[in-house]
Amino acid sequence: MPDESEEGLEILVNQIAHDVRNHAFTMGLQAEMGQRRSVGSPDVKAHFDTILHQVDALRRYLDTLLLYGRPVKLAPTSVDPTVLVNENIAAVQFRETPATTVEIRVETSGIVRQARWDTRAIGHALQAVLDNAIRSATPPPDVLIHVRGEEDHVTIEVRDGGQGIPADVLPKLLVPMAVRRPGAPGLGLAIARKMVAAHGGRLEIESPGSGTTVRFILPWEVAPAPAV
Repeated sequence: MPDESEEGLEILVNQIAHDVRNHAFTMGLQAEMGQRRSVGSPDVKAHFDTILHQVDALRRYLDTLLLYGRPVKLAPTSVDPTVLVNENIAAVQFRETPATTVEIRVETSGIVRQARWDTRAIGHALQAVLDNAIRSATPPPDVLIHVRGEEDHVTIEVRDGGQGIPADVLPKLLVPMAVRRPGAPGLGLAIARKMVAAHGGRLEIESPGSGTTVRFILPWEVAPAPAV
């Protein structure tokens, strides 16, 4: 569970992102109107095209902030963990150009049966970790995902062949916004931890020198929400 300071940060991030998103929506509408009216002026249309591209980038940034800031409301369904992993690999490869050149292998061990999770929440966690793995080195390193079924839980490990993470940086990775890439809010692993924790699981990170492993340890079934 997050401590009081992190809960306060989540509330602040959520409020700011919500307010800014309203402004971004209005900006986008105005830019779309200008774009339609500038069809006969290629130079003017190019300016509006650039504005819309930036507004789209801002919306994606705000969506990430809202994922971190909003409370997690789970809607569990039956899912095969290996199928879920492969679906999110495909989503990342479709969205991210560097990912199309990366070999992402999936292995399984133990008995992998149907789990009961919120697929959107675990999908957000997987995509955040995969995005980090793909960008851990240049050129992007190969990635191995291992899905291991155990008696009372399932473990999903994402291992990259990158350069590894310095020992002094490793403890900061789960601190919101403490470690950031240019243009990114630095919330990917904090979001992943939040989604996993909402399922009653935990997230672990290891980087023993070269390469990094992020591990999701999840119960087969998320606990039912308490009655209101």
